[in-house]
Amino acid sequence: MKILYGVTGEGMGHAIRSRVIVQHLEAQGHEVLVAASGRACAYLRARCRRVIAIEGLALRYEEGRVAPGSSLKDLLGRSPAMVRHNLTLYREQIRGFDPDLCLTDFDSFAHLYGRLTGRPVISIDHQHVLDRFEHEGLEVPDLALARRLVRAKVPGCLHYLVTSFFYPPARPRCAHNTTLVGPILRPEIEAARPSAGDHVLVYQSSSSDRRLIPTLNALPQQRFLVYGARGRGALPGENVTLRDFSEAGFVRDLASARAVVLNGGYTALSEALCLGKSVLSIPIRGQGEQQLNAAYLEQSGLGARSATLETGALKRLLEASERPRARTPSGNERALATLDALLARVA
Repeated sequence: MKILYGVTGEGMGHAIRSRVIVQHLEAQGHEVLVAASGRACAYLRARCRRVIAIEGLALRYEEGRVAPGSSLKDLLGRSPAMVRHNLTLYREQIRGFDPDLCLTDFDSFAHLYGRLTGRPVISIDHQHVLDRFEHEGLEVPDLALARRLVRAKVPGCLHYLVTSFFYPPARPRCAHNTTLVGPILRPEIEAARPSAGDHVLVYQSSSSDRRLIPTLNALPQQRFLVYGARGRGALPGENVTLRDFSEAGFVRDLASARAVVLNGGYTALSEALCLGKSVLSIPIRGQGEQQLNAAYLEQSGLGARSATLETGALKRLLEASERPRARTPSGNERALATLDALLARVA
């Protein structure tokens, strides 16, 4: 089968998950053309056979929260060139490839092509846990807006394959074409052997929080390895090491961490939980999906959340790290089996 697979470049979690799916499809003999934007394109080009670059959108952050004004300004400024570039790809590459089916990881490019040309579209992402499932009794800022945005992004798919480390009930209107599976893990995480080192790994996908380094410096006896803090301008103390990002280094430091401090991004949270780590989530303000992930993390007892990074929350995290935690199971096997069954049905 010929498959067009669209991957959004907003955050690296989409690319990490899609790499697992694409490599499985290629091993099954399918011909896959990946269309990816942003950093996702370079990541997937190094790991998949055929990848083209599309224009996508990215959120802007200010002082550790989503900046709607700057994000909208960027969208309006880039939209004309983005549309021209993507239309050229439709004419020159996608039409010639002539896919039988489209997959989308929260990407509008492949979704739109499928809907306009009558190809079936299957969604594979985490974002649809917001819209297609019930979330009663949770205090989640920005959830209503986030749900509307998710609902509008890739509507009308044949099926929605949703990956999650929490398992809410499906909305009745969505149950017939929605499947919920556990975390889809890259092979490096599945192969990692967790241990309890002396460091706390800190990963912040938003680089605009100026309070991060001073807060870590306030606990001089604890060693911190920090990813994502380059360019902040704050000088780390002796207990803080700033890491340049590398996939192998990150997986190694995550697997050997005493505990982990993250935003609320799904992939990093699920990888930490699958390695049995104590987790503190500081979800980005204005990001409804991250707020929901952090709320379920706390409700399920898998970790803790805090609106801001503060020494009290860090101390409680270190106390929690003394207690052993079970590893959250992988959802790879069920996810891939579900996708194979869907493709067989389409064929």
